[in-house]
Amino acid sequence: MPEMCDVTFLVGRRHVPIYGVKAILATRSRCLYQLILHHQRKAEAESSNKKSKKGNRSPLPQKLMIDVQDYSVEDFRKFITFVHSGKVKIDINNVIGLLCASVEYGFPDLQTACTKFIQRSQDHGEGKHILDSAWNYQHKRVSQKLICKLTSQPKVFN
Repeated sequence: MPEMCDVTFLVGRRHVPIYGVKAILATRSRCLYQLILHHQRKAEAESSNKKSKKGNRSPLPQKLMIDVQDYSVEDFRKFITFVHSGKVKIDINNVIGLLCASVEYGFPDLQTACTKFIQRSQDHGEGKHILDSAWNYQHKRVSQKLICKLTSQPKVFN
């Protein structure tokens, strides 16, 4: 329900909106709290600069917009759903994105669930599909480590 949300994440290259509630996001993760606080302060500073130039300000608060370009839309949508509800359906297509988000934003329970899912998937012969998905997030350290582990190559990433 976008009208009930007060933060919008603009995800991916096409800036697809994914909506959230600041209070829930901030209380579930210190990292999300810091991210929201940083963008809120930045928006307030920009707003005060515009206010001093124009002299008037809208009485309605603006929704906070946060750009998130390094996740797929569906993976980030699932992650935000998890943050709000504490539940998510992990599958072979979203496990790497959820793992990267869980590490980046500090959700050890989701990280553990993703790690266990990856291990079970490897045991069932799905390692190739996981590796292919991991390449989509090769800019994330956890994905780099997973690629090295799955390909049994020495670490070459910094």
